[in-house]
Amino acid sequence: MPRLPDLANGFKTLREVDLKAIRNQAEEPFHIAIVGDAGAGKSTLINQLLSGPSTPEPALLRPISEHQLNQEIFVQAYSLVILLLDASQSSHLTERPILDKLRSYHVPIIICYNKIDLLQNTQAVSNDSLRWLGSDVIAISATDRDTVFQKLVPVMMRIYKGREIVLARHLPMLREPVSRKLIEDTCFINAAYSLASGLAEMNILLTVPFNVADMVVLTKNQTLMAYKIALAFDLPSDWRQTIPKLTAVVGTGFLWRIIARQLVGLVPVVGVVPKVAVAYAGTYAIGQAIYRWCANNEKVSPQTLRAMYSKALVRGREVARSILSRRRNNRQDVIAGNPIPK
Repeated sequence: MPRLPDLANGFKTLREVDLKAIRNQAEEPFHIAIVGDAGAGKSTLINQLLSGPSTPEPALLRPISEHQLNQEIFVQAYSLVILLLDASQSSHLTERPILDKLRSYHVPIIICYNKIDLLQNTQAVSNDSLRWLGSDVIAISATDRDTVFQKLVPVMMRIYKGREIVLARHLPMLREPVSRKLIEDTCFINAAYSLASGLAEMNILLTVPFNVADMVVLTKNQTLMAYKIALAFDLPSDWRQTIPKLTAVVGTGFLWRIIARQLVGLVPVVGVVPKVAVAYAGTYAIGQAIYRWCANNEKVSPQTLRAMYSKALVRGREVARSILSRRRNNRQDVIAGNPIPK
């Protein structure tokens, strides 16, 4: 079954009209401190985090500072602290009092074991991690980009849940996963909205007004998604500069003419699943086109956009069936007097 986000929270996007609030959140101060002993791999990890799609010149972007264990750290100046440990060392007695001091400032802290590729048995790291109870503990090899991507990035995104754009704007390594999340969430939100309006359209007299409303809501959500992806790539935050460029990139008029023809009259004739699939696929195609342009300055052709849309229709049908199934299960739980699962 496809992954389903929290649709109750997701529907908040339908009420998002304050672009200034999105802009202010993306521009909030952000600075990471990476603290570790000499040779722990601080510079290697920093280089990984600062490389990725649309990486700016190094001199223009230094949102990360590295500190030795014996240095005084003005913790209040940082949004996140990574305490980097050399996993090849047998003890980390010095770091424990430093962690206790850092915790007193209530700044998010990640305990990160590095150089696990040098260990024959990683069980020692697992056992040692018990001393850091209460903190996020991960193990990586900073020279291996995949382990950083798979282990560290998800923890950072969880800590910054709802504010992931800030991470991506400053750390190019996070731009692809943050953009993917923005696209997936908006696809599900538009699919769920289309389901709700599609059920209402079962009354054939409501079909035309609901389809007009669909176009407004779905397009608004896609515009917000595109703007957020642009912010994640550190594009100008003034929406008056950015959104017109994004609209030109994806050719939304072209795509929405296709979608509009498929939306009108779908529900009374063939049911709600195709309508939900159309909303999902259109949103996915636009999100992918925006991502490609922001990441690689690639402007997709109408043929490519149509192909992405057609491919996403398959996934959209799976999502539609999953949402309908969950809706039916929730309805049955209500009838039976069972609590609805969250």
